Amino acid sequence: MTRRLAFLPIALVAVLALVLAACGATPAAAPALTDPKEIVTKGVTSLPAVKTFEITGTFTGNVKAAQLGNFDLSTIKLAAAVDIANKTAKLSLDAPTLLGTKVDAVVVGDTAYYKLSGALAQFAGTTADKYTKVPVPTASGDPIAAATDITKLATQLQAGLALLPSPLTKAADEKCGDADCYHVSTVLTAAQAKAFDASSTLDGDVTFDLWTRKSDYRPAKFSFSIVSPSLGTFGMVLDIKYDVAVSVTAPPADQVAP
Repeated sequence: MTRRLAFLPIALVAVLALVLAACGATPAAAPALTDPKEIVTKGVTSLPAVKTFEITGTFTGNVKAAQLGNFDLSTIKLAAAVDIANKTAKLSLDAPTLLGTKVDAVVVGDTAYYKLSGALAQFAGTTADKYTKVPVPTASGDPIAAATDITKLATQLQAGLALLPSPLTKAADEKCGDADCYHVSTVLTAAQAKAFDASSTLDGDVTFDLWTRKSDYRPAKFSFSIVSPSLGTFGMVLDIKYDVAVSVTAPPADQVAP
């Protein structure tokens, strides 16, 4: 399954680049766009003023896992929030149908805390009712600064878009909640995945969709879905909101494992 999805990191990196960018100044106006590549690129260059954001993830369908059977993803919930200026973040993943998996994570400055439940806790050897404290890796420099270097991110994104085996297409404009949005989409077939990565064993199609707000180009929603005879039919949708109230604190000492 890992080899079948080997192409996904490139797409996810591009999406994360859109979400994490944050420095500089936003455009004074937002002219109408028609080029799908420009729409995606504008998503990076129009995010500099973001101070906080939150992500809500929902899932659909069933995944076929060898020797473990099928997993219903519809009960999985994902929530995350980031305060860029204060370098804090929190994430919660509740996946009861994935062997009772639950993840709670908090980042405060250069320290991270995570708590696992279900199969993940057993695999990692952690205590389900306590947080594990770990330092945030900084060997390659300040991760926040690296994630918010707009010029670098835009260059990397353009290079990534050039490598896409399937072209981006602009779909009809749509509503994202109360906002008018652009909609960009692409489909990666099994044959294209194989040509892009000879080790890929994907036997179906993967569809990626990105919606960006027409008013300021900020990404409002991202989704991908897979239709595969061996993996199943399933998908994920991430909804993004900006400049929301985010409160993140380290867990009390008595909730942190020694």
